[in-house]
Amino acid sequence: MKDQMNELEPLELRCLTLAARGRTRQDMMRETDIPLDRIDRALQDAMRKLQAGNLAEAIFRAARLDIIS
Repeated sequence: MKDQMNELEPLELRCLTLAARGRTRQDMMRETDIPLDRIDRALQDAMRKLQAGNLAEAIFRAARLDIIS
């Protein structure tokens, strides 16, 4: 799974980091000026790449791989 880290796009990492800090999708949209559908796609892609069943698991796996803090 460590190779997955190299596949995560900057927006995917940013969205995961914001989610880990408790931001909602609406918060992310306001803070980044990125459309909600793009944020949703970034989070879905990150979950797929990290082989996570949900966002909480994706955050946990990303933190465990030390790719978000």
